Amino acid sequence: MAGSEIIALRNGQVLVVTFNRPEKGNSLTLDMAGQLFNVLKNATTDRSVRCVLLNGAGGQFMNGLDMDVYKGDMNTALERSNQIIASYHSAVREIQVMDKPVLAAVEGNVEGPGMSFMLASDLVIAAKSTRFNCKFTDYAMSPDGACSYFLPRKVGLGRAVELMMLSREFDTETALSLGLVNRIVDDSALRDEAMHWAMELAEGPTKAYGAVKKLAMKAFDGEFNSHLGLEHTYFGQCSRSFDFREYLIARNAGRQAKFSGT
Repeated sequence: MAGSEIIALRNGQVLVVTFNRPEKGNSLTLDMAGQLFNVLKNATTDRSVRCVLLNGAGGQFMNGLDMDVYKGDMNTALERSNQIIASYHSAVREIQVMDKPVLAAVEGNVEGPGMSFMLASDLVIAAKSTRFNCKFTDYAMSPDGACSYFLPRKVGLGRAVELMMLSREFDTETALSLGLVNRIVDDSALRDEAMHWAMELAEGPTKAYGAVKKLAMKAFDGEFNSHLGLEHTYFGQCSRSFDFREYLIARNAGRQAKFSGT
């Protein structure tokens, strides 16, 4: 849609969601956060969507919050910023609750909310020249968008505190070594490689992917026996899925399984 700050287009079973403020580095606004939440909410319940690909227009993923929100009267600005946080956090929650895998294709600058959206995604493919920065403390602000939830789980407490507190920029090789990205590709290959991977994910067993997401989210929260109980629960759910039946049929027939996501 012309003028939309979020563009959502279908490519088969993949929903490609694009941050569309290239002239502002795709910095997050209230309209953008609200549009993103609505798109992701619909994707969660749309069974024909089996993978979501997040990316940014103009060679940028997202370089933070649009600080123009703080122009003018401070009380009004604070009200607007709280509205942004509400929609922005709802969008992050939606990435986590949907069964479908969410792949972030990052390039340019990944800062502030951009870092949070990347961390919330299930998998990340990065253009080689991408630069990363938590950035929050540069503005005397604390982390948001669950950055302070995901980052310690991915890189450990000490390194996470360093990255969030000092707001130092780092490159893709560092991001890969920290486990923040899964693959690095040449800048010119990012979109093709990301779409290829997204289409591969879209053909997978969606319910099993959803179980992996939920179990991984709980991995640091409960004690051992409780987690075994959760694994047992999702084992039962997946074993009753049509995709598992298809796997058994395909295995007996000596052919590749064709998963439907159900």
